[in-house]
Parts: sequence; C-alpha cells; structure tokens
Amino acid sequence: MIYTSIDLGSNTIKIVVSMKNNDKFYVLASTNIKSKGIKKGYIKDKELALQSLKEGINSINSYLGIEIKEVLLNFPMAETASTIETAEVNVNGVVTGNHIKEVINKAVRENIPNEVEVIYLEPIVFELDNGLQLTDPKGQETNTLEVRAAVSTIDKDTLYAYLELLHDAGLEVIDVNYGIVGDYFESKNHETDSKLGAVINLGYGKTEIGIFNKGIFLRGTSIPEGSSKLDKDISYVYKIDRKYATSLKENFAVASSKYADQNDIVEVVNQSGEEIKINQLEISQIVEARLIEIIKNVKLEVNRLTNREISYIIITGGITNLTGFPYLLDITFDCDKVISNMITLGVRSNIYSASLGFIKYYDNKLNFRDIKHTMLDKEQIEKLTSKKKEVDKDSNIINKLKSYTES
Repeated sequence: MIYTSIDLGSNTIKIVVSMKNNDKFYVLASTNIKSKGIKKGYIKDKELALQSLKEGINSINSYLGIEIKEVLLNFPMAETASTIETAEVNVNGVVTGNHIKEVINKAVRENIPNEVEVIYLEPIVFELDNGLQLTDPKGQETNTLEVRAAVSTIDKDTLYAYLELLHDAGLEVIDVNYGIVGDYFESKNHETDSKLGAVINLGYGKTEIGIFNKGIFLRGTSIPEGSSKLDKDISYVYKIDRKYATSLKENFAVASSKYADQNDIVEVVNQSGEEIKINQLEISQIVEARLIEIIKNVKLEVNRLTNREISYIIITGGITNLTGFPYLLDITFDCDKVISNMITLGVRSNIYSASLGFIKYYDNKLNFRDIKHTMLDKEQIEKLTSKKKEVDKDSNIINKLKSYTES
C-alpha cells in the first residue's frame, strides 16, 4: 500500500509519501517547504497558501516522476467538540468488517448534527448481545452489535476551507484527521496503548495538546504559544533580524543552558550595523526561559483537559530536536516521557511525526474495517518503478516496490 500525507503547518508544509511492505513503512519521498497564508491553523490568504501547497506537491511529483492525486490531510486543532456516541445494528450471524462499518456509520448518522463534520471517530468498545465487550468483534456470533465510540467534530466552514484549498491544488482528500493523532501513532507503544496520557506538539505558532486513553483520542485543544516566541526573544535581545534569530535558535542554541558552552561564540552584525558576539550559554538561557514558560502553560492546559492523573506524555515538534530538551521535561512533568525520535530514512526530523503517523493510523483503520486501498493505481506504481530513481543507497526501495507490484 502506498499513501501520501500532508501537514499544512503555519511555518512549514510537510508532505510524506510512504509505502507499506511486510508490515514496515518505507518513505519514498518527503519534503518540507515554507508555508505562506496559514496562521495558527487558519487559512488567512488562500492564494499564498495554494502557492505554497503547489510548490510542495510539484516537488514530490518531480522527484517520484508521477502525479500525486489522493492524499491524507492532517488537520490542525481548532474549535473541536468531543463526545462519546453509541449505536446498535442487527447482525444475526458472524460479525464482519461490514457490520463494523454499519454500526459506526449509524453512530454518526443518528447523533451528529448536520452543521458539523466528523474529524475523528474511534470505537472504544463493541458489545455483543450476550454482554461480552470486545475491541475487535470480527468473527464473533451475535444477534446485535453495539458500539461505544469517541467522536470529535468541527464546524463545516473551517474544514471546507482546507478541502477547497486542496481541491484547487488538484488533490482529492481521502481522509482527514487531527495531526495530534498522527503524532500519537508515530510514538505510541504497548504502555501508552493501555494508559491515560497526553500528546503535545510544540509547533511554530501554536502548541497542540491531546488527551488519549488506551490509544483513543478523547479531547484536545491548542494554545497560541510556540517556538516563534523564541525567535522573537532572540531577535529582541540581540536586535537582529528574525530570520537570523531563527537560524541561531535551530543551529547554535541548546534547549537547556546546562548543556551550553560559554566559550562557543558566534559574531553577528545587528540591525544597527554593530558587530556583536553571542555565546552559546547566553542565548541558551533565553531559549530555556521561554521553553520552560511554554511547557508550564502546557501542563496547566493538560490539567484543565482532564482531572485524572496522566501516566505519560508524548511530545514532538521541531523544537524538541534541540540538545537538552528532555531535561526541561524532567523538571516540569513527573510522569513517563516519550520524546518523538524520527529515525525512518527520509523523515529524520520530528516535524514529520504527524504526517508519517497519520499514514500508520489510516492503514490500521483500513485493516480493522477489512478495507484495502492504495493511493496509487497500478499504472502509477509501474511508472514509479520504471523511473529507477535510487531514493537511498541502503534502503533498496525500488526493489521493494518491484516485489510489491509483482505480489
């Protein structure tokens, strides 16, 4: 199966094309480009946003030698409403994937008002007519099948603005979900799948927070605080251009001053034309102070979203790649901490966690419902393999593609 996932962020647009082969996911192509026209999860200038999106898609198409048409869309956390819904259908026999689809569709049809759209729906438990509760009832005999599902919805106008943007770029959205769900799927493990925890994505213009119980998204929100505040702080203190401040944050500063070297110095020219010296300790103290403030505000928001004690946090976002970041979590959160660590060839940066994670979530959802779907047809796959482009010398992806098409 081959999938394409798009994450339209306020700072960058991330696109990942991945193939599943023998239960492993291989990245065929990826890109991240500067995002324009999108601010804190909302499309502010459609033409600029469309220009950025087309630039990213054209880059992917050129690299692969095919034209991507179907995509998964990572949706930003906005004005969401989360509920628990139930429904029941007749089976009178053995439960199949069709029965699961039927009862899930009924839960939406009978409980969700027309003015909103479902972004996320995940079954919590299924119940048979004998009272037996299962997470996967396929193959069980029963007269009726009941589902209890977590559902999250959003205003239609907000969603349709994004769908229209992708349509204008020549793309068909096959599925849409919150980026935070992808973040969870990229870093989850057996422990997180059995406990209550929080997923945090420290973005550029905002931070998204989701509460998950046993791997199921319950509720979430976003706060208008992100790594852009670090850029502003550095720019203000040293009176330097914001772009250069961003570069210093990403390539020179560390997240915790505990790991900084006072003797590591860079010389820069500020906006007044003066040549100044910046040492790593000083700039890291600026970064550290702001990050601690953001993390503490995130912790307050987690406590607001759930009054239960969480067992873990999963945290991701480009800023988490900075040296010393785990130390800041240790002094703020008492629970287990999982920092996203993207090691897949082609996406070795935490900025891709939502994109690749959504692909894994979508594939899992298809398997659960007994559905098979690939976003490239046979002709496109054959064209992709015939190009014989070596994606990575060690990954042998072209050979895997050949074996995939021959199977």
